[in-house]
Amino acid sequence: MGLAGGLYMDMFSEKISPGKNLLVGFQHVLAMCPGTIAVPLIMGGAMGLDARTTAFLVSANLFTSGIAILIQVFGLSKYIGSRYPIILGSSFAPLAPMIMIGNTYGLPTLFGAIMVSGVLIFLLSFFLDKILMLFPPVVVGTFVTLIGVSLAPTAIQDLAGGTGSSTYGSVQNLLLGFGVLIFIILVEKFGKGIWRAMSLLLGIIGGTVVGAFLGMVDITPIQEASAFQLVTPFYFGTPQFEAGSILIMTIFCIINMIQCIGVFSVLDEIAGTHTDNATKIKGIKAQAVSQVITGAFNSVPSTMFNENVSLIDLTKIKSRSVIATAGVMMLLLGIFPKVSAVITVVPKAVLGGATLALFGVITSSGISILSKLNFFENNNFTIVGTSIAIGVGATFASDIFAGLPSTLSMICSNGLFMVSASAILLNLLLNGSKGLKR
Repeated sequence: MGLAGGLYMDMFSEKISPGKNLLVGFQHVLAMCPGTIAVPLIMGGAMGLDARTTAFLVSANLFTSGIAILIQVFGLSKYIGSRYPIILGSSFAPLAPMIMIGNTYGLPTLFGAIMVSGVLIFLLSFFLDKILMLFPPVVVGTFVTLIGVSLAPTAIQDLAGGTGSSTYGSVQNLLLGFGVLIFIILVEKFGKGIWRAMSLLLGIIGGTVVGAFLGMVDITPIQEASAFQLVTPFYFGTPQFEAGSILIMTIFCIINMIQCIGVFSVLDEIAGTHTDNATKIKGIKAQAVSQVITGAFNSVPSTMFNENVSLIDLTKIKSRSVIATAGVMMLLLGIFPKVSAVITVVPKAVLGGATLALFGVITSSGISILSKLNFFENNNFTIVGTSIAIGVGATFASDIFAGLPSTLSMICSNGLFMVSASAILLNLLLNGSKGLKR
């Protein structure tokens, strides 16, 4: 099983009291829910779905995220599941093609494409040891750094009140958001024991209470949500399989797979581990199996969440039991929409301040990986600098690819794909086969 499967399993099996398990697990739920809920909400709006259908998609999404987490943490066999403390939630990588497929062919074809692409990713994982040779530290460090950089605008926009909000950029939002950020940093710095581990939760709760006094909390979603909703497979009918949709979905799920590989590197930097390829392959297989299940349950591909790995650094708690607790909570949130609606009333400014602290850790992890390189060897200056420039450019000026064919335009507009493709190609071009052995 290797060092990652033996020594590191002990590290991730630390005993946590039931109370701390629940509190820290709930923090992980709070950290992941905004991003997880956003995907079905955006899909519902872009596809013109009614409120009831969109609400079902949100419930299905929460429910299947719980399944994906538990498969990853406990595994389905000794070959599937990394058994690492990793949270999974909705992936943004295939969002554009999902909307396109849904609008063109309907939801049964969309979920059919998600299921089949999950099978194809699973088959591809058997060759992942060869693929991982393309990701030496210079590539991974560049990729992880851009993940943090690309996430930061989302956090700062939420801190300002959320794009499109009538109060966007108001002094009230800025003071509340930065206040939450500063509070979390101070508690993480000076807090002891359970209080330090609860820094994110305390910041979100405190910020929400302050926001309520300022009239920034609307409890209407709680009042309107159903008390119970069973998530059933094939809710929208028998899956349909269309070759072009499956191909497009698979391409974007490969991008998602690359992002998942990067999460292991972030965890290594935070936990001081060195994950072997065998463990990464098991993790990708678990993600692929989860994708087949989520498609059957009317949900979207999942991805490993960097922000929750950052939360491990914030709480200093690496236990798998905490992540498993979060997975069970997600299952329950999926079938009790009124409870999950409570999370949606947290003011955007509060969430922005909290996630800004987490995304900063991701950027630091990427820089830490790069700091171990000798920039005066192997053309590292050129590879890192050029790739980040291309990735940042594609992220913030994606409209330059609008004239390309639609599928190619969607791929090139993905900054994470562009930074990884650039770093891989430059490493091979400038260093040849030597670049695979670093």
